[in-house]
Amino acid sequence: MKTTSVLLSGFLAIFSGATVQAQTQATVTAFVDVSVAPMTSAEVVPHQTVVVRGDRIVSIGPADKVTVPANAVRIDGKGKFLLPGLGEMHGHNPPLGSSDEFVESVYFLFLANGVTTVRSMLGWPGQLELREKVKRGELLGPTLYLAGPSFSGASIQSAAQAEARVREQKAQGWDLLKVHPGLKRDHYDAMARTAKEVGIRFAGHIPADVGLVHAIEQGQETVDHLDGYIEHLGATDRPVDPTKLAAVVKLTRDSGTWVIPTMCLWETIIGAADLEKMSNYPESKYMPPDQVEQWKKGYQALLNRKDNRMPAQQTAANRKVLLKALSDGGVKILFGTDAPQQFSVPGFSIHREIRAMADAGMRPFDILKSATANVGDYFKDKDRFGVIAPGHRADLLLLEANPLEDAANVAKRSGVMVRGRWLAAREIQVRLEKIAKLQESSKSK
Repeated sequence: MKTTSVLLSGFLAIFSGATVQAQTQATVTAFVDVSVAPMTSAEVVPHQTVVVRGDRIVSIGPADKVTVPANAVRIDGKGKFLLPGLGEMHGHNPPLGSSDEFVESVYFLFLANGVTTVRSMLGWPGQLELREKVKRGELLGPTLYLAGPSFSGASIQSAAQAEARVREQKAQGWDLLKVHPGLKRDHYDAMARTAKEVGIRFAGHIPADVGLVHAIEQGQETVDHLDGYIEHLGATDRPVDPTKLAAVVKLTRDSGTWVIPTMCLWETIIGAADLEKMSNYPESKYMPPDQVEQWKKGYQALLNRKDNRMPAQQTAANRKVLLKALSDGGVKILFGTDAPQQFSVPGFSIHREIRAMADAGMRPFDILKSATANVGDYFKDKDRFGVIAPGHRADLLLLEANPLEDAANVAKRSGVMVRGRWLAAREIQVRLEKIAKLQESSKSK
């Protein structure tokens, strides 16, 4: 059995691959008498016991009927709620050249907030090795699914080059292709055609020369940031036309296209966010001070270039209308925040995004489904996860309050399990304090 002293010593031996491997062996853990939000419906099932062996959920049932194995680590779930781990579907690995310590810190920031799966949306050399190290248990982090280096106007100069790049990334083992702005339509079509031929998905932005409708028709699986929708609706500086909105919602739903809103990040990108408020985000203490300062200076420069912020505010308001219509219209939504990115601190950014989605009118269940069951559905060809059910990956979030009453309750965590590895609240807090101190000490260097 794991003991408090073992967990603490494991933490103090920070980032030790051997320690991580030792702690992820086939341990048996039981969450006893817990209320389960399985995310297969909008219901919470009270008084359940959930048994985990290794990295899999093996059984679930009424607490008075499930036999807890004698060797199990027992976690008292009385008065608490168990939710599947959350997915960050437009995230990023730290930049190329980051230190091992920073990579490990970023991964832990995700985990500390219950983010157990990250779809990283911009590849660079070395990421495939990081993915495998996490998978083998040599590095503590969320399960990673990786897009390769992007297809953009800068990286692709011909249809033949686009085709060759698709084949190369498929052979290298990337999980999907990333679309960036600037890609010409014929180059995009060559990418799409070849991706279908070799069997690799593609996702991301909507290049202006391609347009939203053509991208959907070509089979782009996810439209990230709701990119292209406001432009398609002609609603950058005026309210959304209801008739046009209804038509594009239907097109998106009927095509099976997924959307990833990234509401908070996009308010920053377009200059509609409040700089003073973002400058005082407490979670900034977990990021390098020089990077936070760059965020502030960059955003101030953006504001200085704007004579009138009304179009940005109108666009931000229209995006809320759009998200509500997409959600109500049955469009498949995936949760994402684009962390780490401007004022989007890994893991912590989910709490701001949850509030933004709620402000747009989404129900708690629909918000959380976008981060759990929908993520598992999107990656069903890779693994089984995203709901609490036998055979599914043991990515779990233990909470002090019911998340289906208020999705913001995911911030009230008692602990996180990632692939069967339990991180209690105290261990998480100690590690976060260490990361904050390391960043504070770097100010003087």
